Amino acid sequence: MITAYTVLRTDGTPPLEDEVDWPDAPSLEQIHALVDPLLGDGEPLEHVTVLYRGARSDMFVSEVGKVHLTRRPPLPVNDRATRIYQRAWLETHPEEDPNTLPTIAGTAVLFHRRVWF
Repeated sequence: MITAYTVLRTDGTPPLEDEVDWPDAPSLEQIHALVDPLLGDGEPLEHVTVLYRGARSDMFVSEVGKVHLTRRPPLPVNDRATRIYQRAWLETHPEEDPNTLPTIAGTAVLFHRRVWF
């Protein structure tokens, strides 16, 4: 199954659109093989559930992104990825104050479908 994904970086470059031919439910090894080099610098990955075009999908970010202020050097906040994450959270938790939600830091890999099972 052709699976589209978008790489959202913090360096000001436009999002990178690409695709991979994966089974319906890719293995953790397949996910790591694609995502780890994109996150860079040996960052451990973290899965977050998001919405892409109104449907549940998956995004992978640096696990240390939530604590980016304590990491040395700190990862820059990823505004695009943060908006995607927060929009999905607020869809199911509309009472939350968006200013209290966590941010995403560093590169994010957004899949255009569900890949995390």
